[in-house]
Amino acid sequence: MRQRRSGPRVPRATLSATLSATLSATLLFAFAAITGCASQGMPPGGPTDTAPPALVKVSPDSGTLGVSPRAVTFRFDEVVSERPRGAASLEQLVLISPSDGVPSVAWGRNEIVVRPRRGWRPNTAYSVTILPGLTDLRGNAAKQAFHTVFATGQSIPTGVVRGVVFDWMGGKSAPGARIDATIGSDTAFRYSAAADSTGRFVLGSLPATTFTIRGWIDQNNNGVRDSREAWDTVSVAITDSVRHDLYAFPHDTLGARLAEVTITDSVTIRVRFDHGLRGPLADGQLFVTRASDSAKVRIASVLPAGRADSVAIKARVAREDSLARADTSAKGKLALAKADSLKLAQVRDSVARAQTESVRAARDTVRRVPPPALDRPVPATEFVVVTVEPMPYDLPLRISARGVQALFGPARSSERLIQRRKPPPRDTTAVRRPPPRDTTPAKKPPPRDTTPAKKPIPRDTTPARKPSNR
Repeated sequence: MRQRRSGPRVPRATLSATLSATLSATLLFAFAAITGCASQGMPPGGPTDTAPPALVKVSPDSGTLGVSPRAVTFRFDEVVSERPRGAASLEQLVLISPSDGVPSVAWGRNEIVVRPRRGWRPNTAYSVTILPGLTDLRGNAAKQAFHTVFATGQSIPTGVVRGVVFDWMGGKSAPGARIDATIGSDTAFRYSAAADSTGRFVLGSLPATTFTIRGWIDQNNNGVRDSREAWDTVSVAITDSVRHDLYAFPHDTLGARLAEVTITDSVTIRVRFDHGLRGPLADGQLFVTRASDSAKVRIASVLPAGRADSVAIKARVAREDSLARADTSAKGKLALAKADSLKLAQVRDSVARAQTESVRAARDTVRRVPPPALDRPVPATEFVVVTVEPMPYDLPLRISARGVQALFGPARSSERLIQRRKPPPRDTTAVRRPPPRDTTPAKKPPPRDTTPAKKPIPRDTTPARKPSNR
């Protein structure tokens, strides 16, 4: 038996209209949500956005004391991208100093939330930095870093280490190099920083103690020092502000060996080691012997390649000057006059260039920082060996290096076999003759068709007959 429903009875037409209105409103809301999610940027037709993301607020604010926040939040004026420029992820773009591991970084449209892996330590000053490279959805990258400094205790230390990380073997600074500082045997808890585009770095908020500072050239930009990357380390006692440069170079435990040997002329041999040497070669460390009987070949000098090249250039210039002075003929005087006029034109060009640069410098309001210069000479890797007598042709020789000390690792000995090849004789008997001239007469064009064209058939103009009425 069916039970009767309680309450007033709703007409069927009213119920159908209510369901139809509800369904239409739901579809309209879903369409608005989809279209709103699909268009995150500016509407078409507006001005092109070329400005990088700008920091609006950071929490906690820089200089805050006695806080232990759950996370550090950077808020920007627009939506930032999850794929920064120059790094594989946002984790590689964020530094927490000091820290005991890779930070946890969360993306929230126009916010970046940073947390340490194991929480904040008590009575410690922290510096959280977002390195340059953060981009918006249009690819505009920020060229400056964003950072904040706060303390879980009641003070922020004032110790600072400044310096430059150099690529010592390359003879230049190392932009984007990484710097770590540790205290004692605790190598897990590290103070970190990154060098700017000129290789300069600042590592601040350090307590007064002795630090082991290490800088390395992060070739793959992963924030971790790999075994084949160049690095340098130094021990520094921090009291207030200290400056110390780092000279990074590959640390190979195998030592240096002869990598390449080239005979440039009859008395000159150029050798190259695979690693930079700690100092100049001593007498007898590099020598040449005959491979057949080990008889030594007398050597006049062994010089680093840079010094040998400068000596050769000076000798060539002196020789050319002496020849020019000895030539008193009209041709020589004309050459000297041309040289003097050329030098005068170069001086005028240099003066005009200097004036132009001074005017530009006066107009330029941006402070240009000159690139840093090395205070140490670049370690030598190439040397030039000059023999007393010319080396004979097709005679195997052995060049040996004994007890060569590289910048890092033990002393190592190595040797290479060389041989001066006799150049092939020049063939002066055969005279190159030009190819024979083609005397074949050119083909005549086919005769022109002079047959008169056919006249068209005359048109029939006879009127048509009218049909009969039969």
